[in-house]
Amino acid sequence: MTNQVQLQPGIYTNIFPVILPTEPVKVMIAEREKYPDLRALRNELAETGSQVSVYAAGKCVYGYGQQASKLASKEFHEEDILLQDHPALTARLVIDGLVDAAKRAGLTQQFLKRRARILRPNPHGVTRNGKVKVFLGYDLRCVYYEEVQSFGLIIDIAWNLIDETGQPLNTPQLKERGVMNEVTVIQEEYLRGTTQFNLQISQIRMQNYLLPFVQEFSSFSLPCGGSAQLEPEPFRVILGGRP
Repeated sequence: MTNQVQLQPGIYTNIFPVILPTEPVKVMIAEREKYPDLRALRNELAETGSQVSVYAAGKCVYGYGQQASKLASKEFHEEDILLQDHPALTARLVIDGLVDAAKRAGLTQQFLKRRARILRPNPHGVTRNGKVKVFLGYDLRCVYYEEVQSFGLIIDIAWNLIDETGQPLNTPQLKERGVMNEVTVIQEEYLRGTTQFNLQISQIRMQNYLLPFVQEFSSFSLPCGGSAQLEPEPFRVILGGRP
């Protein structure tokens, strides 16, 4: 891996610009009214092992993937589109492509509503009694910023806390086990040996987790064809304005 990006002094967001193909890509399209509920179609595709995904946006249902042409028998037609003209679909394609790349690299996916979470396979830390494992993860969202006509990948650090039987733990359960402070130190939110909040947490997470993640997945394939690139530096916060 190449040397990690060193950010210049300033205030940064956790949003990284996404560079997309400018040439048209092929997708399958059907009218939304023909598929008001996509669950049946998704189940059918899953049962047949088809490498196809479907996603609804506006008045259309879009199909994409290696075997998207199978949808031709289901009142879909192939069409060339520009990704910039379909922000909701494109945001979904970016997340699907990135999650697929992460899974190929050994990360695991946790299914959540309205965002994707991927997790490192090995514990980031374990409590002294060995009964709580702390796994590092990333919550991913892609957003289109119309004012600058740019897509941005929002990355939030997430943690999965697992007990010795593989069951997830919540905050009250951590307190019951007496490991809340220890877990918080593993997450680097508290300074080690204290209950003092780590004031450098934002910088630490940017340098130790976000920038390396973006560098690791700086380029990945899109399920509609083509590839996306992540800019190595996040959007900066611009202070000031018109007097």
